Amino acid sequence: MKIKLITSLLLGSVILLNASNDGAKLLEEKCATCHFLSSSKNKMVAPPMWGVTKTVNTHFKTQEESMEFIMDYTMNPSEDKMVFPVSTKKLFGLMPSMKDKLTKDELRTIVEYLYP
Repeated sequence: MKIKLITSLLLGSVILLNASNDGAKLLEEKCATCHFLSSSKNKMVAPPMWGVTKTVNTHFKTQEESMEFIMDYTMNPSEDKMVFPVSTKKLFGLMPSMKDKLTKDELRTIVEYLYP
């Protein structure tokens, strides 16, 4: 019985670690081109990822609402959904839809990585 429990816990840990690694990899591949993940000397073309999550978190009461917003906005961005100030839109413009660049499963993995 103890061996089954330990095996289940280890397997679950490996699955979570792999999901986390997948999320980090996808975030780097799919988002970091525009949304910097750390300091960069490249020209900024979108708010950095830390700014995105901070702003989204201040607009929604729960983590689930924040996650749902990012899922929806990434695929269907619009001015009426924007949570950034007008000055951010003037600086960067409206985010393009990622429907053709990102699957819903990939986006879910990224969002679950951002909101563990």
